[in-house]
Amino acid sequence: MKHHLLTTLCVVACTSMQVVNAQQIAVAGKVSGSDGTPLIGVTVSVKGTTISTSTNENGLFSLNADHNATLVVSYIGYTSQEIPLNGRKAINITLNQDDQAIDEVMVVAYGTAKKSSFTGSAATVNYEKEAKDIPVTSFEQALTGRVPGVQINTTSGQAGSTSSIRVRGIGSMNASNEPLYVVDGVPVVSGNVGQMSGALSGSSNNIMSTINPNDIESISILKDAAASSLYGSRAANGVVIITTKSGKAGKPKIDFRTSYAVTPTWATDNYKPGNPQEQIQYFYQIFHDYRTSNGYTQEQANQYALNRMNTRFGIHGYEFSSEGTGLYDKIIIKGKTDGVENRDGQYFDWNEALFRTGKYQTNDLAVSGASDKTKYYSSLSYTTDKGRAYTNEFERIGGRLNFSQKLSEKVEFATNFNLNHNNKEGYNDTRNTGTNYMYLANNLLFPFYWPTDYKTGKEYTTRYNSLGYNPLYYDKQWENTSKTLRIVAAPSLTVKFLPELTGKTIFSYDNAEVKDHLYYSPLHYHTTYGATANGTVFEYSTNYKKLISSSTLNYNKTFATEHTLDLLVGFEAEKNETNYQFASGSNLPSSSLHTVATAGIKDADAYMWGNNMMSIFSRAEYNYKNTYFLSGSLRRDGNSRLGPDTRWGNFWSLSAAWNLKNESFISEIEQINLLKLKASYGTNGTLPTSNFGWRSLASYGYNYMDQPGGILTTIADKDLKWEKSHTFNVGAEFGLFNNRLYGTVEYFNRDSKDLLQDVNISLVTGFNSTLLNVGEINNKGIEISLGGDLIKKDDFRWSANVNTSFLKSKVSKLYGGKDITWWDPTGGDARVQFIYKEGEDVYSYYMAEWAGVDASNGKPMWYTNDGTEGEFLHNGRGATNKVSDAKQVIVGSPIPKAYGGFNTDIEYKGFSLGLNFTYKIGGKLFDAGSRDVAEDGYYWERIRSYYAIQNVWTPDNPNSLYPFVSGNDPEDGITRSTRHLYDASFLRLKNVNVSYRLPNTVVSKIGFSNARIFFNGTNLLTASKFKWADPEVNQYGTRGWETPFGKTYTFGLEVSL
Repeated sequence: MKHHLLTTLCVVACTSMQVVNAQQIAVAGKVSGSDGTPLIGVTVSVKGTTISTSTNENGLFSLNADHNATLVVSYIGYTSQEIPLNGRKAINITLNQDDQAIDEVMVVAYGTAKKSSFTGSAATVNYEKEAKDIPVTSFEQALTGRVPGVQINTTSGQAGSTSSIRVRGIGSMNASNEPLYVVDGVPVVSGNVGQMSGALSGSSNNIMSTINPNDIESISILKDAAASSLYGSRAANGVVIITTKSGKAGKPKIDFRTSYAVTPTWATDNYKPGNPQEQIQYFYQIFHDYRTSNGYTQEQANQYALNRMNTRFGIHGYEFSSEGTGLYDKIIIKGKTDGVENRDGQYFDWNEALFRTGKYQTNDLAVSGASDKTKYYSSLSYTTDKGRAYTNEFERIGGRLNFSQKLSEKVEFATNFNLNHNNKEGYNDTRNTGTNYMYLANNLLFPFYWPTDYKTGKEYTTRYNSLGYNPLYYDKQWENTSKTLRIVAAPSLTVKFLPELTGKTIFSYDNAEVKDHLYYSPLHYHTTYGATANGTVFEYSTNYKKLISSSTLNYNKTFATEHTLDLLVGFEAEKNETNYQFASGSNLPSSSLHTVATAGIKDADAYMWGNNMMSIFSRAEYNYKNTYFLSGSLRRDGNSRLGPDTRWGNFWSLSAAWNLKNESFISEIEQINLLKLKASYGTNGTLPTSNFGWRSLASYGYNYMDQPGGILTTIADKDLKWEKSHTFNVGAEFGLFNNRLYGTVEYFNRDSKDLLQDVNISLVTGFNSTLLNVGEINNKGIEISLGGDLIKKDDFRWSANVNTSFLKSKVSKLYGGKDITWWDPTGGDARVQFIYKEGEDVYSYYMAEWAGVDASNGKPMWYTNDGTEGEFLHNGRGATNKVSDAKQVIVGSPIPKAYGGFNTDIEYKGFSLGLNFTYKIGGKLFDAGSRDVAEDGYYWERIRSYYAIQNVWTPDNPNSLYPFVSGNDPEDGITRSTRHLYDASFLRLKNVNVSYRLPNTVVSKIGFSNARIFFNGTNLLTASKFKWADPEVNQYGTRGWETPFGKTYTFGLEVSL
């Protein structure tokens, strides 16, 4: 009986096994990322069973499964997938990166933090995803409108131009307002470097352009004290943390990327000069009215005007006559016939001659990879940017190596090395010299001026008048170049002493050498350096060195599963050194010799300065049940820029956060995925810009009675101390509907105290003023960021986000309550005056108030701002025709009421479309250029805009916008006033990005793992009340004749092996 039972059971078991084996199949496949790169170590399991495997170095896997089983594919940082087999034996799987998972961890001061537990205020930009297709020479230009509380101001559209980042307003009057820049954990040299900005106002050299934007993976901006106070005295204006790329697990990956861009037009090209006929009628009217206002007859005035025009433009092949002798007769223009060129009906287009289609090209090659012990990323890049102006070019060539190696289970060595060489050829971007193409082409070089003599056809080598010259000749007679060689090396050693205790030491060496060259030939018109001096050459060499040694110990342990403690202590030493050498020579023997060595008269100068800093710091963080978070930090800095009694400063922060999602009364609400409240308070510091501001200094090299001597050059306050910022921040973060909708709202209040201010002192000392810590500024505002996945279904995804910031920046305290007036420092032409006044905006415009045009006589009017006092009443207020009788008053500021940006991205299979808008609401801008194109006759040798010509006062047009034109009125309407103050609001389509990623089935046939083509359009549309020029201006809200931004169209390709 037992024998039969056993036999029956064996038969049943074998039959069952045969059935199972008949239903199982061998499945093989490949798992790749969205870019086609094979993913290593992906877990592939059979749902509901213990069957599981992992992908190999080629992303391949194989396993046995039931023919109708479901595979579960999961990988850290990627969205998991469940895939029914439906009998398939071969399958290719593509995993998409999980944005929420990626964003969980961000880089902060001396480490990383999870967003869910972070108690400070910070924002992260995934540069690789959001901005890599934008054609920029410096990364910060691509951040515009992407981060709440952050303003990016680019001063010019020149290739290689400088940008400034302002985080939550203006915190200082005389010290720096720049944030601290940290690259891969180490503070680096930043700001405008070199000497050319001093030798040639308006030219600049942006040291951050030595960082290849395509090497950047992400950028974090720390905004409050809790986030930044661990950087102490350098972080009052925020911290910009740049993380460069590293190798990803897998076999070696080769990426090549190339892009080509053209800039055929300006972003805002609304300015329209008067045509030649309109210009000549305008000149005629100036001279005619000048004579009639002095008692001459119409006929005499007519003849005088014709004589003036024939004298000025006759040498260029034109002659002028009038149809009669009456008032404002039409002028007849004819070309002379006594030369080799007949210019009858011909005019020269200086914009066409001086500007071109800008061309930008960049090529990047990167090799990266990682194993369980080694990570590496290396790149080579070459970028050229030929600006729209013929003399403006930028070139960068560089390489990077990021490498890490686990020497053992507890020890890891890493190093980041970056080498870049920049070369910039620029020109003056301000109004006050004759090398600004925008100024020349649009305001000085009339279409009646030609580069060649109409009689001989030879090139003009003389100035056309007191203002204009022939740049097509003279730009061959000068040179302006700036070359930067930068080396950054940062080796580090990390030791894991215990599972919960880690030590790290990093040493950083940052060396930037800038060589500036400026040359005027013996033929150049320059009144000081050109023909007068028989040519001049300047050579500047400036070397910046920053050495940092930093060591930290980090203790992280979880107790009883609910309590997590994270402690950090550190020591840091920093040395900064600047070496400057200068040589110049004049009286050059030949225009072909451009060196100081060949000069007959030589001059030289040199100096070295520096400063040192030593710091100790600590941070403690406590986490209870991932619900309650506390954090505190303390840093003590000592810096040689301050005296022995004041050089040490303490900077600290306290912060807390509460994740309500983990509370029982919220956790059951499925629609809420994150709801966190946070608050912080702390201090940061700012150093004086001078290395010896606390000491009175003497300068030597002055002779007295043939003996060497020196003079006292500064008188200082030995008690000069840190500027300090006290910042309070409170905010909320939320995620709803499976994080399909997410956002943040924050309020901040920053009091900057002990600000450096120039204070008047007794003239008995021999000086007018000295610096004292007496000023105060308050910045406060609200920042809102909202984003979400509007549609997320199968192969289609549509996401959008918007951010807006509201800022108030006021002067709280001044020495003795006395106002301080100062001129815009950026223009080189004193374009507008500002005032510091208690209770008013930090950058308050201070000028006369324009009242319009007197309809009865065409004269300009200004309000006296003295009640009803004045020459006459206008709109119930005292007014005058003399600007000297008009009081200067505060008339607004460039600080907007709100600013920000919004973005939207659509993805469908391999296609993607991204739109990036930026905007500003409120605030003012002062346009010095519009003063020139609306010239009312006193400086008649300027091109007048078509709009100004059409809207000028005449007896037949009394209700005009522009006063009558006259050649003898020194009270002309171009005097700085609100006449040239405009609403700075604008909306701009900053970037459009369209790309297509070729299917893996296609690219694999040609040997690639990934291939993508893309198009980017920059500055394509702009809506603004300020019509004739670009509304994006510098931080002071002023513009003159800076090179505007262009409309740029970029086409690119990236492939991977």
